[in-house]
Amino acid sequence: MKKILIPVGVLLLSNVVGAQTLTSTENYVYSKTYLDYNGTAATKSSETVQYFDGLGRPKQVVNVKASPLQKDVVTHIEYDQFGRQAKDYLPVPQSSTGGGAYYSGPLGVY
Repeated sequence: MKKILIPVGVLLLSNVVGAQTLTSTENYVYSKTYLDYNGTAATKSSETVQYFDGLGRPKQVVNVKASPLQKDVVTHIEYDQFGRQAKDYLPVPQSSTGGGAYYSGPLGVY
């Protein structure tokens, strides 16, 4: 019984630790789309992280290394006091890459 519990426990803990690498305080959905495959491995991929508020509304979309200089590109979404989308921003390239991390001030970088 001990031989079964240890590998299963390690497997479960590795998935929990890997899922918390982006942030532990924000709700998010991470998606990775493979764009090119050479037969043995994926050569190009597109990574996107969508962050949500407590009501399930998207508040930020981060495209990981999407700019020509391999920096993150962030689309910020604002809501008014009634829960309607108030402002619609264009995607803004950031000064560095955070690997999909949440940006607290994505509009004031440039």
